[in-house]
Amino acid sequence: MKQKLGILVIAVFAAGSLLAACASPAVEDQSENTETLQQFKGDSGRLAFAAQTESGAPYDIYLMDLEFDRLIQITENASADISPSLSRDGTWMVYSSDDKGTYDLYRMPLPPDEPQPLTNIKADETEPHISPDGSMVIFQTDAFGDFDIMILNLLTSAQDRLTETDSQETQANWSPNGEQIAYLSNQDGDFEIFTMRLDGSGKTQLTQNDTYEASPVWSPDGEQIAFLSKRGSHFQIYVLDVLTGEEKQITERPSTVHSPAWSPDGKFIAYIEEGSAGSQINVLNIENEVTYLLLNDFRKYAGLAWIDS
Repeated sequence: MKQKLGILVIAVFAAGSLLAACASPAVEDQSENTETLQQFKGDSGRLAFAAQTESGAPYDIYLMDLEFDRLIQITENASADISPSLSRDGTWMVYSSDDKGTYDLYRMPLPPDEPQPLTNIKADETEPHISPDGSMVIFQTDAFGDFDIMILNLLTSAQDRLTETDSQETQANWSPNGEQIAYLSNQDGDFEIFTMRLDGSGKTQLTQNDTYEASPVWSPDGEQIAFLSKRGSHFQIYVLDVLTGEEKQITERPSTVHSPAWSPDGKFIAYIEEGSAGSQINVLNIENEVTYLLLNDFRKYAGLAWIDS
């Protein structure tokens, strides 16, 4: 299965064991910019992520209430819990856990209660994303030999396979109106961004570069897609204008960054930066290009989801 292991690492960035940890100076303390800092730590919803307390420890899922600057632990297991996706109203989430030996999907109410399994087969199901209306979940699975995109109807439990090629299709994400899905495919040799409709039709290639792209995430207005690209020594964040196809680099950090997540108002992008001593969550103000350090209390972070409720 070509590049399967590499894709899983690119797709979830969870274990971090295959990512080279590069020395990275901490983001400059910008606490004097109190007014701007409060723009996203005042009334800006909740940020979910997976985190590892120390090297070798399992990943658990945490929820940061940005309005009250409060951190809540959602899961606490011996297994790895990763890839949180939050419903728009903030009352439940879907995530991936390897508690049965392979990654399966689970649904959990918020505040946290007993999780409900959504998948249970001997394959990895990762990178779940809840549809804007909360009725469906898209995810990736290697059940068919390489990674493909699946869609799960939460009302009927029906699952449909949206991609059926000899290439890898991974990291699917909903458009804000729920009518399109952005995803990655390496059908032309490296990973590029594509879109398709909910039934798998209308597949359209959006990027054509000689480098690997990853983690496409729609802006709240649906006009842009933030994504990762390795056009130098490390993955950095770029923004693609969906209408014109214009691409713009918006981070230039000294080490690998990943897991971009738009703020609900589209003014900020949160992301994870890898460093020699671990990783941290930064927030970029897109308008003035100021970067803030949000969290660095854990050894490693993986996956970000940001909602306004």
